[in-house]
Amino acid sequence: MNNGRGALFETTVIGRDRLTPSCTLIELERPEGFQDALPGQFISIRITDTFSPLLRRPYSIMDLDDSSIRILVKAVGKGSTILANKKAGDRIDMIGPLGGTHFPAPDGEACLVGGGTGIAPLVFAARSWKRGGSTGRLTLVYGAEGKEELLIDLADRDFDEMHMATMNGSAGFHGDVVSLLEGLAGSGKSPGGILYSCGPKEMIRQLHMRVEGYFERHYTSLETVMACGLGACRGCTVPVGSGERVEYRAVCSDGTVFQAGDISWEEWGER
Repeated sequence: MNNGRGALFETTVIGRDRLTPSCTLIELERPEGFQDALPGQFISIRITDTFSPLLRRPYSIMDLDDSSIRILVKAVGKGSTILANKKAGDRIDMIGPLGGTHFPAPDGEACLVGGGTGIAPLVFAARSWKRGGSTGRLTLVYGAEGKEELLIDLADRDFDEMHMATMNGSAGFHGDVVSLLEGLAGSGKSPGGILYSCGPKEMIRQLHMRVEGYFERHYTSLETVMACGLGACRGCTVPVGSGERVEYRAVCSDGTVFQAGDISWEEWGER
């Protein structure tokens, strides 16, 4: 495993595929010297050569091979829209791979829960584990706002079973992924083993409160704003522990992966 600090590279866009109205798969050339990464680790990208936007943007690695790095970009603001519209041949400044922890491979079956672009590190996990010889059954529980934003084709070859949810009810379960998984677990239809998740903070908190007890452990890759990506600015800290033993750890360098039960959710909710 790398030390989480990464290195600075200049790379080239070699492919772009618009998957949904808001999500684009960007394929980057893997620079010489870019270390192997593990599920849950990420790259930090400088969007333009100017100071607007100023901060780099973190993106989970969705796949990595000898020649390319793939990331999933959702256009929600100026920076992400610029990145989503990059063309083949465009040069990009990036740091990576970053992140001090990763999703550990399961010994047997596992359930992976993603919301929106939180599916990216879960796809990387499934592909990495299978390349490493894992034969455990993998179930994906995945949700989006509507049918048009579901990235089904992206993940259908990576999982043994999939359950989908949409908030507007246009496909699959009508509601959020936590309620979907809670219903599956309550009826004995969800897998056991280890729970892995990535998505918005409130989604992870609800998973911890409502369904974590059905699984052996719960590992989560946290989504948050990361200004430097190296742990220096301390702007992405999360409280870990309880009582007087709460410590603040940087998601970018001490994570991104934590055991959900180690997070002080009450403390974090007050910040």
